[in-house]
Amino acid sequence: IQLIFLLTGLENISPLVKSVEETLEPISTEVQGTIPTWINGNLLRNGPGKFEFGNTHYNHWFDGMAMLHQFKIEEGRVTYKSRFLQSDAFKKNSERDRIMVSEFGTLAMPDPCKNFFHEAIYFLITDSTDNASVSFVKYKGDYYVSTETNFMHKVDPESLESVEKRASTH
Repeated sequence: IQLIFLLTGLENISPLVKSVEETLEPISTEVQGTIPTWINGNLLRNGPGKFEFGNTHYNHWFDGMAMLHQFKIEEGRVTYKSRFLQSDAFKKNSERDRIMVSEFGTLAMPDPCKNFFHEAIYFLITDSTDNASVSFVKYKGDYYVSTETNFMHKVDPESLESVEKRASTH
């Protein structure tokens, strides 16, 4: 049985798997309609935001490096800012300007400068990614970002800066 899905407005998902830049300083947004003045606070979102490092590209939507988004709502106005999660995966990829950490749908290739022995060991010993690009969670007053691995990062909800990395012991 062949299923055919017809999409209108989005011919393919390639626009969704392109890197975007951080917006570290809040920018004003245009609000259509009216936001009640009693609604004040931050809407925090998390998702993939960087898919390329040098000439390498992640192959799957789930693989993009986490980007944290903040929509600050105050007195009917909204500002926006964003920041990449400073995970170990993001840092390793950035330092080498190539994909160094495997993700859900993309296998990182070993460094071509290493010898065969190092390449063989690389495939046997791979760390789980700490790229927490799925959700924001509030726990006991603190904010965390997480994914399906055993790592989560504590995040400052105002600055969106990474505060601490934690691993689940269960």
